[in-house]
Amino acid sequence: MISVILAIVSCVASNLVIRYASEHYTYNVAFILLMIECVKLLICACVTRYIDREQPFKVRWGFIVNAGLYSIVNFLTYQITSMIEPSIYSVLIQHKLIWVVIFSLILLKRSFSVQQYISLIVVCFGCMLVKMSNIDGDISATAIFLIVFQGICSSLASVWIEKMMKVEDRPKVSEDESKQKLYWFLSDSFQMYMFGIPIYLFGSFSSKQDIDIPMSLGFALVAVGVLQGLSLGAVFVYHSSIVRSLVAAMVIVILAVEHRVYSVEIVSGIALVVLGVLGWVYKKDVG
Repeated sequence: MISVILAIVSCVASNLVIRYASEHYTYNVAFILLMIECVKLLICACVTRYIDREQPFKVRWGFIVNAGLYSIVNFLTYQITSMIEPSIYSVLIQHKLIWVVIFSLILLKRSFSVQQYISLIVVCFGCMLVKMSNIDGDISATAIFLIVFQGICSSLASVWIEKMMKVEDRPKVSEDESKQKLYWFLSDSFQMYMFGIPIYLFGSFSSKQDIDIPMSLGFALVAVGVLQGLSLGAVFVYHSSIVRSLVAAMVIVILAVEHRVYSVEIVSGIALVVLGVLGWVYKKDVG
């Protein structure tokens, strides 16, 4: 539960800091992401070496799948928002929760109760309502196809991370079960971040954008980004990709409340998200 709370708080903080920075300054987004990945890489390396110095490093090439999928997701975000209004995109992309469920059934062999299915549908619809208050503009069939494809890639990456991080047969590095789990969480995270570094490296040096952001705000962006990344990773390991999606839904709700615009759609959406999350929480996974 601590990882979930920390993930929600860090995601909200990250969104607020990014919003403030984007409204007042210009900065190299890819470079900030590169710094975040490098700091997370350093933290993972230091803690894993502290827990066990003798465990040999073994590359798990499966994490390259995540790097590839997230590259596609980031590229499509840019393409789609150049084709349609961002408000429309933010509504339609919420359908990815459905794909998370589908991939959890296929790749993780999960099973869910009827109440859980209903709860997730309610959360998905609630998120769409919250985002629907400012919708305006037209949409093409190509944009819809790209949004669906992006939803598939994003959800597959999410479930794939969980699959990679929840391998049961692990070498023993500590008699303490919590340290054992922490070690392999950070070891897997190290590899996941490692494969992402070249992508952000290319993006940071190919950007020609002027930079006027204060260094202190840059450090704040990196700090909240690191906390967000590590806490979300912990949610995959200690909970599931479904819970990760519910964290995202709660962040949408909190940011909507912080925005202080209470239309019928937003209030209804918030109520549905909260109701759906409660429905999920009070019914344990049957698989």
